[in-house]
Amino acid sequence: MKKIIPIIIGCALFAACSDNYLDRLPETSIGESQEFFNSESGLQTYSNVFYSYVDWGSVTNDQSSDNCEHATSPASIHRGDIWTLPTAQGSNGWSWTQLRTINYFLEKLEASTVSESVKTQYRALARFFRAIFYFNKVKAFGDVPWYDQVIGSQDEALLNKARDPRETVMANVIADLNYACDNLPAVKYRNKISKYTALAWKSRICLFEGTWQKYRGGNGNTYLQEAANAAQQIMSAGVYKLYSTGHPKTDFRNMFLARSVSTDEVIQAYSWQTAAYHAYTAFFTVASRGQFGATRSLVNDFDMADGTSFYDAYPDAETRDKMLFGQECANRDPRLAQCIVTPGYIRAGSTAVSHTGDFSQNRTGYQICKRVGPATEEDQGDNRDQIIIRYAEVLLNYAEAKAELGTLTQGDVDATINVIRARVGLPGRTLPFVASEAQKKMYTRTTDENIMEVRRERRVELAFEGFRYDDIRRWNEGHLFREKYEGIYVPALGQPFDMDGDGANDLCITANGQLPAAADRQAGVFYFELQASNGLSNGNSGRFIPYTAAVTAWRDWEYLSAIPTEEITLNPALTQNPGWSEMLK
Repeated sequence: MKKIIPIIIGCALFAACSDNYLDRLPETSIGESQEFFNSESGLQTYSNVFYSYVDWGSVTNDQSSDNCEHATSPASIHRGDIWTLPTAQGSNGWSWTQLRTINYFLEKLEASTVSESVKTQYRALARFFRAIFYFNKVKAFGDVPWYDQVIGSQDEALLNKARDPRETVMANVIADLNYACDNLPAVKYRNKISKYTALAWKSRICLFEGTWQKYRGGNGNTYLQEAANAAQQIMSAGVYKLYSTGHPKTDFRNMFLARSVSTDEVIQAYSWQTAAYHAYTAFFTVASRGQFGATRSLVNDFDMADGTSFYDAYPDAETRDKMLFGQECANRDPRLAQCIVTPGYIRAGSTAVSHTGDFSQNRTGYQICKRVGPATEEDQGDNRDQIIIRYAEVLLNYAEAKAELGTLTQGDVDATINVIRARVGLPGRTLPFVASEAQKKMYTRTTDENIMEVRRERRVELAFEGFRYDDIRRWNEGHLFREKYEGIYVPALGQPFDMDGDGANDLCITANGQLPAAADRQAGVFYFELQASNGLSNGNSGRFIPYTAAVTAWRDWEYLSAIPTEEITLNPALTQNPGWSEMLK
């Protein structure tokens, strides 16, 4: 009988075998033999499993933010549904299988007979993935136990250790990232990890931690400077630029529709080797997937085509409140029409022109089209690349870090925000920035208008790429998860109206139970019946309100996740995150 290999022991100890990574490892009994790790081909084969840890699904995280709303059962952090404590071992993200696999690889690597240069390259790769693993754990739980070795069944002290302080874990994360940045190859890859990938992730991670600390009474300046430095290294290398073919009205959207993304801008993508179903297109086009729509708050953050703020172009609040969809979309930042369906939209793979989108597929009237592929993707899947990190984010990370440090210069703006705006034909911005009253109301933790405007540009450029959820959390602006989100303006309940301004009626919102019979409906008009969960802001008219139920006020303990109760039972040194146990008493 073969002896049980250490990886399997680790699964039992951490109760995290749900990752099922073993079926992706070589068929040889690699855990028993050092020989497998004594060749570069063996190291490559084993380390390939690390790429399965890339969280491509994170691009949907905007669905739990103030960028999106739907009408049925919003996520708990989004709308404050009743919380329950997780119980089972390894649940709620408290899983350590990936870490054990990485640390096991590192131990075998140290004993390998390959050259030191090969060891250095693979050590850098493994430490990169360990940094990402721990960053995600810190985001979710705050303090977590740090392990940089494989734990055996007799390692009682390690198995029953308490959580290490967040600061300790993050110091180790940065050390791992620094090693990766220094030792990974300076090569542009599409889906492999390079020096540039590590630097980009370092800018993202340090920006998160720096602002997390700053907006909770700490000093995040060291992290913020590290974020700026990492971004600056990529910028100075001159190997990336924004994707552009000279078509500002289509390039932004088309970048996300490419089967194989351009490495002009994309620093890391998740590539499907064969046709594989993923839900992004379906989330925004199939009614049963949630009917997510963009919020009015996000739409209002897009500038006018001449670079003027939407709020400056329409300073009267009542005028904005009663503005029909067609006027809202007219003469706007070209990114708006590449993020939501606006008059004249043609879906990928089709020639049909849409002017309003489909109210059966979204519950705000602002139907999302960014990343949305052809109709065949709704049920057949696809193998389009998913963009994980791109150069535009690096530029925004740099601008935000400098703004948070109070050192943002016009040269910084020209090298970052104005480059991003130039792609879509918008004029550049000059310091000092002037934020709208809406921005000042939105962001309660800062009065710095430069910071607010960098955040607005970030929100617009990165909309529906999964960033807004974490941005709200790190800025300590949790109240935004509980705002009453609005959709399009409806002039009168039960009356067909011209939504897009082309002279023909196209939408009618009716009260519950008042949907007219098919024979009584006006041709060319889509009829939508209000349910108990939605309504209009003024009763019989006003902004469409996708979710009318009362919501709980934001509670700061919601920023961190709960540790499963069985984990605390097995290891009493673990303590629950504040607020969770008290909330359920």
